[in-house]
Amino acid sequence: MKEKILCVDDEASALEGYQRILHRQFEVSTAVSGAQALAILLRRGPFAVVISDMRMPGMNGAEFLAQVREKAPESVRMLLTGYSDMKAAMDAVNKGRIFQFLSKPCERDVLVAAIGAGVEQYRSQLAEKELVKNAQAAGRSRSEWEAVDFSQWDKFESPAGLPGPTEAKAHLQPLVGANAQCYVALLKLTVLKTVEERYGEKAAGDYLGIVAQLLVKALHPDDQLFHWSHDVLMAVLRRHISAAAVRMEMERLIADAREYVIEVSGRRMMIVCLIAFDLLPAGRFPGFTDMLAAFDANLTLGLRRDHPEASERAHG
Repeated sequence: MKEKILCVDDEASALEGYQRILHRQFEVSTAVSGAQALAILLRRGPFAVVISDMRMPGMNGAEFLAQVREKAPESVRMLLTGYSDMKAAMDAVNKGRIFQFLSKPCERDVLVAAIGAGVEQYRSQLAEKELVKNAQAAGRSRSEWEAVDFSQWDKFESPAGLPGPTEAKAHLQPLVGANAQCYVALLKLTVLKTVEERYGEKAAGDYLGIVAQLLVKALHPDDQLFHWSHDVLMAVLRRHISAAAVRMEMERLIADAREYVIEVSGRRMMIVCLIAFDLLPAGRFPGFTDMLAAFDANLTLGLRRDHPEASERAHG
């Protein structure tokens, strides 16, 4: 099924161009003014992407997209603008939360790629909204990701020297539901329990320390890494990009993880760094426990999770 796109421009020739370029991939609706577009939005919506020219009589693009944000907040908003419109375009950032600016005239490939990215953002938002709904419907008071007993939080000490769940909760509580640029990733070290069972607690601690150092070096300086539970780390990230882009960043980071050597009873063992992760935007949840329930729902539903097999081999 094609996603629906709404294109708004007071120039008929521009709208004809959008139809010609986009109709094969998307279901395209057009409007010659902001007022007409708002009527179409209510009558034919929801639209995955709404793209508007900046300069239009009556209601300009920034004003129009600000209203789109109020009436259809899930729709991804894009603005076509020229260099002379940059001051008004910056107003659009604050009022309309624009996903992307495009220069006018816009090349075909750039336009198609931008709208494709907007559609992915729209789908990601819908999936996360459904996730929250499922989590709340489940009515769980505890999260399976949250394998730490509340009564034991103050006693938790990380073998890797990382701050624990008490510090994580204190750090996150003012951000959840309030900061749109805050993302939380739970990273499960899938090999850790195998290392501990086969080679002992010290070897598992060494492995945990190596992975923690890898992540601290790879993350941004203002990111925070916590030891959430036995084999789960929590990364709190600040990014001015979409959730889909942050997820891609985490996937690249994990893909770059390499094999590491630990010593076990005088033998050097090569251990593969395998990590399964899930990521959610903290600003989308009304409270800390709601976010944990959403992670739990992801875990239960099997969304965005890997099931890599542990692998290790003797070295030297």
